[in-house]
Amino acid sequence: MGSRARRSRLLIVLGVLAASALANPGAAAPPTVPAALPYQGLLLDALGQPRTGNVDLTIRIYDALLGGTLVYKQTLSAVALASGVFTVQLGPSGDANDTPVNPLTTSLATALAGDAGPSLPARFLEVTVGTDGPLTRTQILTSAYALRASSAATADSATTAQTATTAQNASNVGGIDAGFVQQLWHNFNADGGGPPNDDPREGLADVDGDGLANFIDPDNDNDGVPDVQEIADGTDINLVSPRITGVTPNSAFFTDTLNVTVQGSGFLPGLTVQFGSQTPTATNVTTNSFQVQVGPQSSGAVNVAVANSNGEHWAKPQAFNFIDSISDGVPLGVNQTTLVAKPGTTIVALGGLKTYGVGSSAEAQFSLGSRDPNGQIAVAFAPNGAVAGLRCRDLGTTCTVEILVDSNGDKNLEDETGIPIETLSTPLNPSIISAKLAADPSGHWVAGYVRRDAAQPEVVVAHDLNGDGDFADPNELVTVVSGLGGLGVTGIVATALAVDSAGHVAYVYPTNTGPALRVAWDRNGDGDFADTIGGNPELSTLASVPTPTCIGATFDGSDRLAVVYGANSVTTLARDLNGDGDFADPGESVVIAGSSTACDVAFKPGQPLAVIHNAGGNIHLLLDKNGDGDFADAGEDLSGFNQTGAGESRLALNGVNRAVIAVQGFLLIAPTN
Repeated sequence: MGSRARRSRLLIVLGVLAASALANPGAAAPPTVPAALPYQGLLLDALGQPRTGNVDLTIRIYDALLGGTLVYKQTLSAVALASGVFTVQLGPSGDANDTPVNPLTTSLATALAGDAGPSLPARFLEVTVGTDGPLTRTQILTSAYALRASSAATADSATTAQTATTAQNASNVGGIDAGFVQQLWHNFNADGGGPPNDDPREGLADVDGDGLANFIDPDNDNDGVPDVQEIADGTDINLVSPRITGVTPNSAFFTDTLNVTVQGSGFLPGLTVQFGSQTPTATNVTTNSFQVQVGPQSSGAVNVAVANSNGEHWAKPQAFNFIDSISDGVPLGVNQTTLVAKPGTTIVALGGLKTYGVGSSAEAQFSLGSRDPNGQIAVAFAPNGAVAGLRCRDLGTTCTVEILVDSNGDKNLEDETGIPIETLSTPLNPSIISAKLAADPSGHWVAGYVRRDAAQPEVVVAHDLNGDGDFADPNELVTVVSGLGGLGVTGIVATALAVDSAGHVAYVYPTNTGPALRVAWDRNGDGDFADTIGGNPELSTLASVPTPTCIGATFDGSDRLAVVYGANSVTTLARDLNGDGDFADPGESVVIAGSSTACDVAFKPGQPLAVIHNAGGNIHLLLDKNGDGDFADAGEDLSGFNQTGAGESRLALNGVNRAVIAVQGFLLIAPTN
């Protein structure tokens, strides 16, 4: 059939009444009319593409090409289409009526009687698809009854022969000119894709047993990969191909080794895997998944490929990404951001101005209000691993400095009850800036900040020395100094907080008086910063320099205070190597780089002392692997990040093997071993 439906714009391009065995056919007598006939067709949509899904068909048989009398009707519901092809059986019984024609014979044989020879009345078949209008009628011809030609090698019209195995010179097939049939076979691909109908891989076989011959089955092996795609992939259309649908997780830092699960279908034991530049061994192989261990590997997206032992293969382009940086989403800049790494992991807590992030990529983003446009927050991890924050809760004309701990594990601090440190209540827009937060080795909270509730900002250290959960005991809330020589009145100043293994606190801050970089270091642990130990005071000047562009502080493995700062066009690392409380002895002050606007220093037991700076524009990570303090030995200067550290950068170590760097817009992960 080759007509267009009036409403659905469907095309039916092929209709064949297939061969059916007849009882006792005679050479001269008209054939017995069959009680049932197979019927097959191909439905195309208005764009010429095979239809899919199920359709309702109504078959009517008339005694004329146009008009005439309806002699038979059969309704067929939910007929399945395979690449547009449907196969149904007409008869032996049809519908009893079709308004306004009533009644009808329900016998197909009776309806077709008289159509067994050219001298008898003809019958015409009409197909209606769903609620669309009927397609053009096609005459039902004698050949449709499959008159079992048995011996004709050459048959123009095989009406009496018992079998016909080859009819090389047939002029028509089913009343259709043989040339049309040949053109359809050679030029129309029955399964809607490659290969051609007569390709040796196609034919009448049914590899997957779904009832469709290969040449009309678009997926011969039923592996979910269409034949045309398998041909493009260079795989066998009659063998199940492996297919990768997902990789979990789908990224890792390029320095890490990671266990990865590959999901998909068609995986067979003994398969091989290509993961970027690596060929890891697959374990726990099932039909739908397997595991591999990958990394470290050069940064970038890589293809993941799998090959079964039978040669079938497949690749998923750029399915995994080895990354050297990730967007953190926390605004940095000049906010003196705080960064901490959860021990043993690359999970971090990163704090900015009224914003913080938590997670392996700081992906959980939250706001944490703190009074004043420049009212800053700080973040840290509690000893139990919960994230904590420091802020000055806005209460209108006052604010309460408090520590919030994520007790319910939702990473959101705004819903927590704070641990109060003090309330600021002067009319000078009270707030805190340059906030820092840490826990001492006993798990007691330590906070350092610049208080703004007086004419001059005040440097404050709060330490819950006895661990009773408040800051009301002697020396637990100490004003280190009043006035920074004008610093901090309207903007933010750089400060740094460090706690040693005995719980002694150091807070480093600048002042315009001098100018100088000052250190408040509670060396005897009584919390007051007012004593003189070994001839050196607990409150001292580290260096007489202009306001530093960056500051970082930590204690090393020998509890020696290390401070990095940028000033006078250089970046300097000061270390109290002999433990006397000053930085005035030989080798205790070393220039490590040129001018930096971003710098920090960090230490965790089991890892080398680490320093970052952005002298020259890009971030540098320095690791004192041999402990000589010069960062000049092989492998001690890692400068391959190619990330600009503009404005502010922070550094944290995870206590195992990783350094985490927060730089504007990114988190960078690097090995320290």
